[in-house]
Amino acid sequence: MNKIKKKIDEMVKQSDFIIASPKTIESMKAKGFPIKSVHTTYKEYLDRLFTEKRKVANEVVDKLPHLDKGVANASVQSLYDEMRECFVLGIPGAAITLSIILLELALKYRLHEERVKDDPNSPWEYIERLDLTKVINELRKRKVITLDEKNKLDEFNSNIRNDYIHYKIRNLVKELVAAEVPSVNTESGEVTIHKNISALDHPYLWFSAKKVVGKKTVVSIADYCISWVNKTLVKKKD
Repeated sequence: MNKIKKKIDEMVKQSDFIIASPKTIESMKAKGFPIKSVHTTYKEYLDRLFTEKRKVANEVVDKLPHLDKGVANASVQSLYDEMRECFVLGIPGAAITLSIILLELALKYRLHEERVKDDPNSPWEYIERLDLTKVINELRKRKVITLDEKNKLDEFNSNIRNDYIHYKIRNLVKELVAAEVPSVNTESGEVTIHKNISALDHPYLWFSAKKVVGKKTVVSIADYCISWVNKTLVKKKD
């Protein structure tokens, strides 16, 4: 048991997290491994969390996409503030989701403005009932966006927006491959290095893989969405 514990301790030092099935944990407990739940006070948890998040903030704050000052919309500004907090504090999944919602909201506000030009009494309730595809189509019909822009928005909607909003985690992690994943046999203590592991094929890796994907893509997705918000809602000077 000491040999296996030593191997696991070495792996813990080299990784941010260790994955084990509940069955494996119960089996190890039955064999006498010192596995136990550790109680942490809220203060200890918050102190550790804030220290970690401050380090993240220092690393990513200069990559934050900025909302144009010309966006005169309190709802959009408030939602951007929420996204900014998640972005800076290193919560990429939430930052990505809020960025996508911001993009959709901006397009809806723009469509509403166009409809009000034709009918000052045009209700916002109509806009609320539209999904993003219909909003994009209407903006194209009104020539607010070009055909190329419509196609790119449709592609973003299908390939990125839907996966995050509907939490299609298999789609989110399908292209992630881990170069090396070490595992330890809890019976023999033997360590095996598995190479080129596809996250898609291993459900127990999905959530961890999603976090990795989020860290890699949050800047590009947020920048794409915020640039569209700025482009859509900033009034052009004549």
